[in-house]
Amino acid sequence: MSEKACELIIPDAGPLITLAYAGRLDLLLAIQAKVVVIDMVKIELTRHLTPTSQLIIDFIADNAIEVIETEIGKEAVRHGVDFKKRHAGERAIQDFLFDFYDENNGVHGEEKFALLLFEDHKVSGTGFVLPENVYVISTRAFLTRLELLKVIPSAQDVSNAAVSAGRNFSQREVDQPAKAAPDIKPF
Repeated sequence: MSEKACELIIPDAGPLITLAYAGRLDLLLAIQAKVVVIDMVKIELTRHLTPTSQLIIDFIADNAIEVIETEIGKEAVRHGVDFKKRHAGERAIQDFLFDFYDENNGVHGEEKFALLLFEDHKVSGTGFVLPENVYVISTRAFLTRLELLKVIPSAQDVSNAAVSAGRNFSQREVDQPAKAAPDIKPF
């Protein structure tokens, strides 16, 4: 995000699954930002195996992607298969967002921004309190930006690859600036 520090946050499994189906998990590293996955994403990927679960888990490990713990994620680990909290993923996202804002609101030096990459419609702001330092972008908008930057020749080709491999993902394209810096682009 311009001269500001930015972390690419992945709060739900959707973008990971879509990019894995397309064979393009590498695109998460293309903007050269620190990539962070919220713990419930990894928990969901290992609890509910998909055709891409192991590929994603290996990608996270191979690229030393940080998995951020949340209180709800710790509870899920403690209870294992008996864990049955409703909306656990959403709770983990909100927990993370509040902590990210508190830790990075400029009090300790340079202000940090989160680029929140999602597919779950609730993440785009209708179901969450989004701190002022969070930029929200959907998988489709992320791919469009990568095309505009000439990182990939075609966002549509990546989307088509995911669909051809069996992933039917959101058509929604959201590219919502952080309230604290509406003029700053994420990459």
